[in-house]
This record gives sequence, C-alpha cells and structure tokens, in this order.
Amino acid sequence: MAFRRNRDVAAAILAVTAVGMLVAPGGGAEAASRKKKRKTPEPTAVPRPPDPNRVTIPTADGVTLAATFRPLAGRPSAPAVLLVHDFSRERRDWSALAPEFAAKGLATLAIDLRAHGESMNKNGTLLRISPRQMSDPNGFPRDVEAACRWLRARTAKVGVVGLSLGGNLAVLATARGQADAAVVVSANAERLDSLAGDRPAAARAALFIASEDAPQRAESAKALLTAAAEPKKLLLVPGAAHNLALFEEYPEAKAAMLDWLVKQLGATPGPTMSAAPATPTPPPASTPDPKS
Repeated sequence: MAFRRNRDVAAAILAVTAVGMLVAPGGGAEAASRKKKRKTPEPTAVPRPPDPNRVTIPTADGVTLAATFRPLAGRPSAPAVLLVHDFSRERRDWSALAPEFAAKGLATLAIDLRAHGESMNKNGTLLRISPRQMSDPNGFPRDVEAACRWLRARTAKVGVVGLSLGGNLAVLATARGQADAAVVVSANAERLDSLAGDRPAAARAALFIASEDAPQRAESAKALLTAAAEPKKLLLVPGAAHNLALFEEYPEAKAAMLDWLVKQLGATPGPTMSAAPATPTPPPASTPDPKS
C-alpha cells in the first residue's frame, strides 16, 4: 500500500509540472531572449563646470574641437602656446598652469583632442576613443594642425607643449612648420613614425623633458633630440614622474619649459594678468571630407 501511495504522489507531481510547461512553454528561453535584447546603457556624462573661455575649432575632416582660449588682456597679439594633453585625458588638466604662462607673456589654447573631453562630434556622428587613434596620421595630427592654424590667425608666433602622446604631436607640429617652438614632455618615440605617416617628423626649436628613471621616456627624449634640428635641448630630471606630475615634483623643469618658450617665441613677461574671456566660436557646418 505504501508503495502505491508513493507512486501516486510522484505521478501527481509529474502532472503538475507538465501543466506548467504547457501554460508557459519556453519561459526560460523567452526570459533569456529578453535579457539579450536589453541595450547596454550609455555611460553617464562627466559633469563639467562652465568655461567662460570656451571656443570651438573645426578640423579639415569635420570634427568640432572644444578648446579653452586664454588671451592676454590688452595684448591681443601676444605669442600663444597650444597645450596638448595625453591620451585619455582632457584640456582641463592644464587649468592650474594657465596663469603661469600668462605671467610670462604667453596666451594659451588648450584643446580636447577628438574623442576626448567635449570633442565628441564628427559630422554629426558620436566619436569613441580607441587606442588605434594613437597611431592614426589622419586623426590627432589634424586636430593639432587645425588648432595651430586657428592661433596663426591671431598671432605671429605659436608654440606647442605636449604630454606623452601630446609630445609626439608637438614634434610633428614643429616638423611641419605649424608651430615655431615646442616643449615635448614624456614622449614615446616608438609611436612617432606611425603617427607621422609619410610626413616630416623631425622636431625643431624643441625642448625635450623626461624623467631618468622612466627608461622608455628618457631614451625616447634622447632619440628625439638626436633627430631634431637646432635649436634643441634635453632636460632629464631625477625620479620617474610622468607628464604634469613631473612639473609638480621638479619645479625647475616647469621653469625651463616657460623660459624656453619665452626665448623661442619672443614673449615679453609682465605682471600676472587675468585672461580675457574669449568669444565662443559657433560649431562649423558639417562638411564631409573626401579624404576621411
């Protein structure tokens, strides 16, 4: 009797399970399908405070570059320095140094390279950051070319300071005559040839700065110095600091950077002056570039 009751209970459980499967066939598969169809949420935008000196600069291939232009009050034709950040960074990294450039008689233009910061639009399409951009001769070099041209329309003398990737871009800017002088900080010479493509890549009027205990950067600075045209100079500092941290740890390196630019660009140092707010530049009309 006990065996018969157990068999009846098992049969009842099987029947209930079968009914459930009939009521909701493929329920698990449908749930999995719904999960697959869910879109990955877009990353949350980084909040940025208002920038009274914000301007926009169009590139030849339709990118709208966001930039911060700090001219010198009362000295509209003062020499200007383009400030170029490292890969995955942005123009606001330079904010704390802007007053020190101004005190030396140098206006500044800090840009967001394409797919960085607020430079996210190319002919109406959202740009996404990729390591491949560090070796694309038709990407970041166009941004620097556009920024130098923008400055040339406002002043006779243009310098460039670049950090790491930005250092390679500074090399190319002087090699191609887009800028009159450069300060190259923590550059990686191994990436320069691919970034240059088939265009000149030997710097001129350049100061190369790197840390002695960052072997790749120190050797890169020496290699770039050897290839560069006069005037040129090398400054190696102790330790392994990189990019802007190098200036924080060794103020003498920052002083050398400013002095080099003053000398090469013919700037006239004066009392610290507040930067005059720049007139924003409207975004350019989207014009496809047949070369892109």
